[in-house]
Amino acid sequence: MKRFLLPKNKVAQVAINVAFIVIWEELADLILEMIWEKIGQVEFFNQDSFLVLITEILFLILPILSFTYWIWWGKNFMAKKKFIK
Repeated sequence: MKRFLLPKNKVAQVAINVAFIVIWEELADLILEMIWEKIGQVEFFNQDSFLVLITEILFLILPILSFTYWIWWGKNFMAKKKFIK
């Protein structure tokens, strides 16, 4: 199976990264809203708590950071470099 090829052009990488961040932010808001509605119905914990804030930040930030890392460094960053002796 052929791998997804990313463009080498930095402008294209920035455009892809910005588009993902905008789309993910909207999608994460919708998903978190549905989650908090369900939790509110169950009355599991207070939605104004610090735990809710941490969950929202992690749910929003971690995917953005991992996607940005993959776009910019991806496989090449982790590849072992051959040293000439």
